[in-house]
Amino acid sequence: MSLVLLFFVILLTEIFAFSILKKQQRKKETKKIYRILTLVLFILIWMITIRFIIFPPVKSIPTTGRYQIDSSDYWIDEQKTDPYLDDGTIRQLQVRKWYPIDSDKQLPVIVASHGSCGTIDNNVSLYRELASHGYTVLAVCHPGQAASIKYKDGRNAGPSMTFLNQMSTLQPQKDPKQAYGVFSEWMDIRITDLNAVMDDHTDKAGETSFIMLGHSLGGSAAYAMARIRDDVIGCIALESPCMYDIKGIKDGEFVFDDSDYKVPLLNIYSDSSYPHLDEWGQYKNNAMFLNEDNKGYTNIYYEGTGHMGLCDLSVASPLLSAVLSGEFQKTDPYEQLEKLNSDCLEWLNTMDQ
Repeated sequence: MSLVLLFFVILLTEIFAFSILKKQQRKKETKKIYRILTLVLFILIWMITIRFIIFPPVKSIPTTGRYQIDSSDYWIDEQKTDPYLDDGTIRQLQVRKWYPIDSDKQLPVIVASHGSCGTIDNNVSLYRELASHGYTVLAVCHPGQAASIKYKDGRNAGPSMTFLNQMSTLQPQKDPKQAYGVFSEWMDIRITDLNAVMDDHTDKAGETSFIMLGHSLGGSAAYAMARIRDDVIGCIALESPCMYDIKGIKDGEFVFDDSDYKVPLLNIYSDSSYPHLDEWGQYKNNAMFLNEDNKGYTNIYYEGTGHMGLCDLSVASPLLSAVLSGEFQKTDPYEQLEKLNSDCLEWLNTMDQ
């Protein structure tokens, strides 16, 4: 039901109630019922209004590829307990597979990792666009680090309080030692998750080449897999520090593995970090990528866009996106996501040549 229709129904209800109660307004009990009904309707109107302010109707971004697409969910049980749970529960991953229908193209599989408190649909418009061009995308939901996850038995869960506390107290510039410990823990969790998904896919489909994709913390994990696995042939990181490259602390500063990556990288930034790459210690390697004459590194900066403008929250909730990015986006979010999709596809095409 649209916002206009909801308001119309509520308005008619209130007018109808008022017309009836008007005739009996001298009766004390009727006046009381009228006041209660008016209050309930007023609260309902405000609840609906706030709901549509925070989460307005979203129009789908059309795909441009020639393939029809579909998606399906499946679950993977890791051979370890969940670090965010104290009851010995085996860690279970939700994976959403986006794929082209009736495609005979042999392309690398793209593995996508969401940002901190992101969702399995973190960059769903990009996943759909890639699938329409023949790519299979495996979007991974990381339990405890996701805004929501649905388990195989139908249960739903939100982010871990441990993870939320780590996020709220993280100060890489003031306390790099504490940040290094947190970064290492997060990378261990993400690497284990992504290894499980990639190994499972290889077991089912045979030898596969992968391209890593991630936003924020997910991009940091994508960089890590590009370092670790020989079957990773490329990496797309949407405003992500190279957390895995941080190997320790010396004289109060991060110590990096600053060796060149052996695979092509697409590094994309917004106003949220690009002006600060030379200032923020955790982005030292990112700044190096910008200054190196390495044809394997492609760097793109979207001016007028915030951190959340690089994922679909910017259209799902412009208000929340602005709060989390620190400012309202200056560019149209739909046009920005279409530009992001186009740039990623163009980069991927260069890898096929």
